Amino acid sequence: TESTTSFLIDIHIEIALASMFVGSVGLPFLISHTLLTLKMSNQQDAPASTSRQQALPRIDSVTPVASTKWLSLQTIDYTDEKGLARKWDVATRTTKSCRNHADAVVIIPLLKKSGSDQVETLLVEQFRPPVGRTTIEFPAGLIDKDESLEDAALRELREETGFVGEKCKVVPQVSREVCMSPGLTDESVHIVVVEVDLNNPYNFGTPKPHLDEGEFVTVKRVDLKAGLKTVLDDGAGMPIQGLMLFAMGLEIGTPL
Repeated sequence: TESTTSFLIDIHIEIALASMFVGSVGLPFLISHTLLTLKMSNQQDAPASTSRQQALPRIDSVTPVASTKWLSLQTIDYTDEKGLARKWDVATRTTKSCRNHADAVVIIPLLKKSGSDQVETLLVEQFRPPVGRTTIEFPAGLIDKDESLEDAALRELREETGFVGEKCKVVPQVSREVCMSPGLTDESVHIVVVEVDLNNPYNFGTPKPHLDEGEFVTVKRVDLKAGLKTVLDDGAGMPIQGLMLFAMGLEIGTPL
């Protein structure tokens, strides 16, 4: 039935999302969370010396080195687990207002039509100068000041693909904050699953994206299960890590 199929697809998506997190940052987060829980359970009985040990590693200072309009190179002075002073160079966005706030949202669109079991998704292909070639990605974009994560996801989805996502009938699902390349940058994002109602007149045919000046994006509409992995394996663009992990997670979860 349609409801059973939808339930199974939701399970596969959860597996795929788990693959994204575990493949990049999820396992360290899981381990850190477990250790933190154990420490908190004994916190009341811990002596002062133990409390001080828990403060390591720690960030001692951050020194700007150089910057352009969009990026800043910084040197972090920190103390490691053994109490040794160390340094680490990091790239950060000049638009980042706070280290505790994510920079952007990554959108996983789920295109559905009433009376059909098929679920499609949207990918964007664009030239990325740092890798010198086109990439295949989920739609994504920076979060504007005072903008909610849900609104940022819906705005970026429409700007990059032209499709209008649901906000009221089906509330977007927002992940916890996840890091992108923690050895190089402090960039972090939230992953937002957005349902797109193909019965909505705004989504008829091929909606027109609303791109910013200098943006050149090719939108690819593919079947979530049958077409996603094929596009990533056979396409000319380089898949972004999170998207490939998502596709592999769907593939792994299909027989379960």
